[in-house]
Amino acid sequence: VELDEWYFEKLTKEIAKRDPKHMTSAELVKLVDWKLTRGKFRPRLLDFAKAHSAATVRDATAAAITLFPTAGIADLDDKHAGALVPLVALKGIGPATASAVLAAAFPSAVPFMSDEVMAVALPPSSSSDAYSTPRLLALAEAVRAKAANVGMTAGEVERAVYSEAALTKKPKAAPKVVPKKAQPSKPTKAAAEGEAEAETEAETEAETEAE
Repeated sequence: VELDEWYFEKLTKEIAKRDPKHMTSAELVKLVDWKLTRGKFRPRLLDFAKAHSAATVRDATAAAITLFPTAGIADLDDKHAGALVPLVALKGIGPATASAVLAAAFPSAVPFMSDEVMAVALPPSSSSDAYSTPRLLALAEAVRAKAANVGMTAGEVERAVYSEAALTKKPKAAPKVVPKKAQPSKPTKAAAEGEAEAETEAETEAETEAE
């Protein structure tokens, strides 16, 4: 919840205050951390994000935001593709993470490339093509069209789809625990010696009684 509030409510405002508009290295790490809460956990992505210098992140995000159109949607897909280039050039940053950067800067035009919104907006795709740039462009186009029909922004549509999916998602069944068969415990050395002594005494008594 805290990361959602930061991403949706605060990050966009922080980016807008800067000239040129950009993200800091700390914000990129936090954004990747937020992204990992929305899908499969891949801790290596966080390590890659932490490895980028402040200057590298500032320059790449500033270039991406500058390349994106600030008014109208003419040739938006071409601009969108160009804006992805400096972001995906960073190690560990693919189209999905790049979409999160652009969605923070331009929430009205760019949806985050979440699994949930792709499931309802795009046809199934092979695993190798699932998070490609062409898929992101197709997703952005489909979500913008839907947003225009329902009077929402692209970011709001993605968030609504994700929230609905989270509410209806069935929890994973707990793994069955198969109890292990009880193994007879091995007697300790002291116990074994005690049993041997008892057996010896019993045998001695029996032999005495027989005599």
